[in-house]
Parts: sequence; C-alpha cells; structure tokens
Amino acid sequence: MNEMYEMSLSIHEGGVLLLLIIFLGSLWQLRQANDLMKYLKKMRIQSPLIMMAMFVPIFTGMVMMAAKHLEFSVANIVMIVLSVVIIIFEIKRSKPLKYASIADEGAFEKYKKDATSILVAEMALIVMISIWMYL
Repeated sequence: MNEMYEMSLSIHEGGVLLLLIIFLGSLWQLRQANDLMKYLKKMRIQSPLIMMAMFVPIFTGMVMMAAKHLEFSVANIVMIVLSVVIIIFEIKRSKPLKYASIADEGAFEKYKKDATSILVAEMALIVMISIWMYL
C-alpha cells in the first residue's frame, strides 16, 4: 500500500509540474500572439489537452486520498478547493474565445490582458500550494 501511495505521489508531483509548464507555455504563446484567427486555431487544439493535463493531479490526488482511507486534512481540503478554482479560471479564460468577435476593435487585446492575469493567478496558486506542501 505504501508503494502505491509513493508512486501516486510522484505522479501527482509530476502532473503538477507539467501543469505549471503548460501554463507557462500558454502565457508565452498568448504574449506572442498577434493574429486572433491563428490563436483561435491553436487554442481549439490545445484547450482539451490542457483540461486533460489538469485532471492528472486531480485524479492522482483522489487515488492518494483513497489510499489513505479518505482522510480529510486541511491540506486535502485546500487542494480540492484549489482544483475547483483552477477549473473555473480555465473556463473563464477559454469562454471568451468561443464568442470572440473579430469585428470588435481591441477585443483581442482585452482578452490577452484578462487571460494573462488568469494564467498568472493560476500559476501563483499552484506555486503557493506546492511551497506549502513542502514546508
């Protein structure tokens, strides 16, 4: 049982690191984007992959909680809430792209500003919870 928990923990940490790298890449890609149509094409492919990557730490966290007989510690509750918050942030970040209007002047620049703040907030939350877990 302990080996399964240790393996889940290492996969969980790898998933969190992968998610942080994906968010950094998304931020870089957003900053480099100048053409809305090209960015929309990329995001239509990447959005489902980002969501799948988000569920790696969530799934491994559930496996680890099951291995510990569903012990709810403060850290577990914080991570569950954090997972929900990050999912909501991602939905808020991707929803405007679904309804993006090319005719609106400055709409893409406004989206870039909003999406940048969401990505930075997501990365900050992940880094803060990771630092807290290792203290």
